[in-house]
Amino acid sequence: MASEWKGRSRGGKTGYMIFIFLLRNLGLGAAYALLSLVSLYYIPAAPRSTAEIWRYARRILHYGRLRSAVFIYRNYFAFGQSIIDKVAISSGMEDRFRFEFDGADPVFEAFRSRTGIVTIGAHFGNWAAGEPFFRRFGPSLNIVMYDNESADIKEVLDKNSEYGKSFKIIPVNKDNIAHVFMITEALDRGEAVSFLGDRYLNEDKLLETTLLGRNVKFPSGPFLISSRMKAPVYFYFAVREKGRCYRFRFVKADIPQRSKGGPRPEQAVLEQFASVLSEEILRHPEQWYNYYDFWGFKQR
Repeated sequence: MASEWKGRSRGGKTGYMIFIFLLRNLGLGAAYALLSLVSLYYIPAAPRSTAEIWRYARRILHYGRLRSAVFIYRNYFAFGQSIIDKVAISSGMEDRFRFEFDGADPVFEAFRSRTGIVTIGAHFGNWAAGEPFFRRFGPSLNIVMYDNESADIKEVLDKNSEYGKSFKIIPVNKDNIAHVFMITEALDRGEAVSFLGDRYLNEDKLLETTLLGRNVKFPSGPFLISSRMKAPVYFYFAVREKGRCYRFRFVKADIPQRSKGGPRPEQAVLEQFASVLSEEILRHPEQWYNYYDFWGFKQR
């Protein structure tokens, strides 16, 4: 079930410290070399995650057995690489990467003019790779998230990088709606509010749509809230391409007016989001990082 996701990333303090040491002393190549071994280790060491990747490869991507087995390694490597890159980019090594932008001008203009904006992304690619660009506008970005990350990992990142300095966290608690008021206040100040719209803890507040040919559940919050705010809404994805290049893509949502007999605005936003997300996943399926029963295979 989706409730198996606990709002916490995989990995521990020691692992982060080792990779940070390699980054600082031997560079990205050494960190990636160690990652190639760690990725192999996780295949037997994380059986539940490995099983979910296997199901995703076989039943969503329709890969054969051999290709699916190789894909498990590729997915773990891509996930680890996204963490290494996040730390490297936020530690002053952004010049080791190239960055390309698609549809970013109106988004950055909203940051500059402080007019308020909402972005919705997913646990796909590496949204944190864009932090250096958001940092230029000061702490005007608010991330709405379940903040259940390990305190040890937070401490390591705080001491060894600038990660998290460009944004504030609006914590979500499934038992109250305090975050809704914080979101409204942030937008009233002309700040940006960002959601990751593909995971949920509260199974009572869901929407459904089709993603890659399968009917799946999404949290209603990001789509309901964004459809009711007066700020423009953009879907945001940061995808790693070849040659240490990150491509940032922003797509503006078309939000219909609420009317009798018409489509619900939140459902319309979700369906647009799923359409863009499907395009991105098909381009880079290995950068999909949901290691729980997102697709509902165990529920049917």
